[in-house]
Amino acid sequence: MNRPPIIVILGHVDHGKTTLLDYLRHTSVAAREAGGITQSIRPFQLLTKDYGPMTFIDTPGHAAFDRMRKRGSQIADLAVLVVAADDGVQPQTRQSIEFIKASHLPFIVALNKSDLSAADPDRVKTQLTEENVIVEDFGGEVPCLPVSAKTGKNLPELLEMINLVASLNPPQVDSGGQLDLMVLESRLDSRKGPLATVVVKNGTLRVGQELFQDSSLGRVKALTDSDGLQIKLAGPSAPAEILGLNRIIDVGSAVSDRPVNQIVKSGSQLLAATSDSLPNLIVKADVAGSLEAVLGGIRDKVNVISSGTGDIIENDILLAHTSGAGILGFNLKISGSIAKLAQTEKVRVKTFSIIYELYEYVDELLLPKTMETVVGQAQVLAEFKNNAERVAGCKCTAGQLDKSARVKITRGEKLIGESRIKSLRLGKSPVDHIKLGSEFGLVLSPSVDFKVGDAIIATIG
Repeated sequence: MNRPPIIVILGHVDHGKTTLLDYLRHTSVAAREAGGITQSIRPFQLLTKDYGPMTFIDTPGHAAFDRMRKRGSQIADLAVLVVAADDGVQPQTRQSIEFIKASHLPFIVALNKSDLSAADPDRVKTQLTEENVIVEDFGGEVPCLPVSAKTGKNLPELLEMINLVASLNPPQVDSGGQLDLMVLESRLDSRKGPLATVVVKNGTLRVGQELFQDSSLGRVKALTDSDGLQIKLAGPSAPAEILGLNRIIDVGSAVSDRPVNQIVKSGSQLLAATSDSLPNLIVKADVAGSLEAVLGGIRDKVNVISSGTGDIIENDILLAHTSGAGILGFNLKISGSIAKLAQTEKVRVKTFSIIYELYEYVDELLLPKTMETVVGQAQVLAEFKNNAERVAGCKCTAGQLDKSARVKITRGEKLIGESRIKSLRLGKSPVDHIKLGSEFGLVLSPSVDFKVGDAIIATIG
């Protein structure tokens, strides 16, 4: 059966993404945001008059929040790329286009602020052409609408276009099947304990259900919708916040009503072999002289993306998280709150009081290491023959699978074999990519003696 479409809203900071959704939803979220910019990822379901429910995911436009934008694009069925008609294509516009293409999402361009006197739609369309995005009235296939989040201009037409694009390849669901959730955000509330904001990809989420990743996450004590109202269940494509978890869950990870092996975490690729590889470093020292000495000994060996004197602060942790960097501190102590933030954001922080020990640590980082990047996982649900080939009927449980990836087949903790993907089929159609939640057929070359229940782990590198 079909499920409501999930639409991610992407674009540069201050191009009006949240304001556009506010107009559709009759809310004023944008006016309450610190600094006037979105700094978190927010899903909500809109019940449209003519097209039924649609789930929207609002994402930040600021450069510091690229992983949030990536998570939004990974879970969505289609995207709306919001570009201000007076400002044009900007850095996070380009990054959003990259995420859209990497996720193979159909998308619509909404030229916002088209009511302004400085609006120049043709200039923006030309800029988009330079990014390989060819809109329909320039001879391409990408729908493009001039809209105004302030006046509501063409927003009914935007909903109509979203419905049309979604209907060309309607998202499917087995409402009575296995529960599949994707975690968009998680946090620790001082009164309620661990909370997670999820979107239902398959099945129905209910109060009282026990949830799992590799082990039990506890039972759902309460569910709230995007307006903070308590609900008893959340159906396919619906967002909900879960109360009753026994721990904080990694954002970007999958949750089910039965145990699953978690491979892809934090909405990004996971280094399977070593977490100590630090291609980028942030360096802090107590005084300028110490900083000069530290940088003098390591600058030619690593990529120092930021340096300075004084304590390691929250902004250092957030920059490290965004850029995938580690932090080196010299003659510094780390406060408890910063250490906790680093642990939450999975940022490696090392401090030294002896400079040659710091140098030795950097040298160790440069030693050759074998790394591979896990990009997706599937579970074998069935086995059948197609001519002389063994076909594994699978379901993608994390990330995505590409035909170019290498795969490992595991049974519990045991490695059964390694191979390459010969073919992927979605229904009867051969495809090059499989998205999270999809059921598909897989042929390996060389063949591996897989069984139902085995895990297929896709890697690159």
